[in-house]
Amino acid sequence: MKKSNVVNFVLFQIAWFVAVWGAAEGYGWMGPAAVAGWVIFFMAWHRPARQDGTLLLMTGLIGFCMDSILVWSGSLQFPEWAGPAFPTTIWMVALWINLGASLRHSLKWLTGRYLLGLLFGAIGGPLAYLAGEKLNAISVLEPVPVVIAWAIAMPLVLWVERTTAGNAMDLAPPLKTTSRVHRS
Repeated sequence: MKKSNVVNFVLFQIAWFVAVWGAAEGYGWMGPAAVAGWVIFFMAWHRPARQDGTLLLMTGLIGFCMDSILVWSGSLQFPEWAGPAFPTTIWMVALWINLGASLRHSLKWLTGRYLLGLLFGAIGGPLAYLAGEKLNAISVLEPVPVVIAWAIAMPLVLWVERTTAGNAMDLAPPLKTTSRVHRS
């Protein structure tokens, strides 16, 4: 495994924990701060990550919509101290951006594998929510809609990753290349 993927995975996990723990303790701002901090660091350190801007925005939007529907349907609920919900919380949207920041790096093995993404989402997404529930950051009132939502959302996020890969919003100036003509 490449060093950049290991760094990406470790920072992804740390940001997830900081976001969920922060929300559980009433510091909902910690999640967006942790995700922004590691994503900025990773983009500065690993140049290819600078082309993930569109993917991050779209993943955040998908997450906002999915979690909002789950809240409106009564499947999810946030405790008062986890921060204001509009209908979802900003730290939950940050966690979706956190996921998006790993799709082309430590989670690259999922790229283009929609059925695997469906299974990964249907299992991994709800498990992450249940872990958040154990930390008192969220309440999962109806788990089946959460499973279904993640089974839909993960392949959708993988499709967004695939379709934005060639025309991603580049957050860095293009590399300057010079061609040298060797004349004998």
